[in-house]
Amino acid sequence: MLKKWIISAIALIFTVNIGFTSVSAYSEVGSIAVSLEKGVEGTSVKDVEFELIKVGDVIDGLYEYTEDFADEKTDLNKVKTSEALEELAIKLDKVADEKKIEGYLNKTDETGYLKFSALEVGIYMLRVTDYAEYEYVEPTIITVPTYNEGSQNSMNFDVVVIPKHTPFKIEISKQDVTTSKELPGAHLSLEDITTGKTVPVEEWISTDVPHMMKTLYANHVYRLTETIAPKGYKIAQSIQFKVEETGKVQDRKS
Repeated sequence: MLKKWIISAIALIFTVNIGFTSVSAYSEVGSIAVSLEKGVEGTSVKDVEFELIKVGDVIDGLYEYTEDFADEKTDLNKVKTSEALEELAIKLDKVADEKKIEGYLNKTDETGYLKFSALEVGIYMLRVTDYAEYEYVEPTIITVPTYNEGSQNSMNFDVVVIPKHTPFKIEISKQDVTTSKELPGAHLSLEDITTGKTVPVEEWISTDVPHMMKTLYANHVYRLTETIAPKGYKIAQSIQFKVEETGKVQDRKS
């Protein structure tokens, strides 16, 4: 039985100086499994939906894009760093959205595990299509097979990916409309409209620095309400916002 090789999503594989010719000689099928790490408190690894799209084939010992991605100019055989892989994954993710390209779908179980089986040799893009209550995961490029540096001329057809993840970070500012400076003393409350729960997700009093939140969920709509205004100010109107699918800090002002 082939050994599984656990790899990091930020240094994913694709060592381009491996023997591409030898890859084309293999007729085995492989698999890609995902094993999610636990996120911050309040998040869950269950029911996160991933999509796996084939983006490249092996032709005469070299990688070539599938027909759906044939317009992409980045040479698959010259991608040599994890940074270049991440950039390529983001580009191909956008192409897939624009062309409405569909792949295989699967959801994680209660332990954060899923597996795509019976995969042909080639290059695949793995991305999240439904975060459920998990954190942000960037799209990832994976090759089947991958090269096992620990064993000479060894190809691994069963790959396990542990994706890099980061909380959805929302920075909420309470500012003076005239000076744009942080305004301490406002009593603020945040509700998750998507779930319909009346109990606030969080309540706090503003200070002289923005309030950071890391336990909100992608594509959920939240309502920010000021319940008590700082002395000398009127209560501001409530605002609504949606958490976007990005690992960058999202700013919201009240």
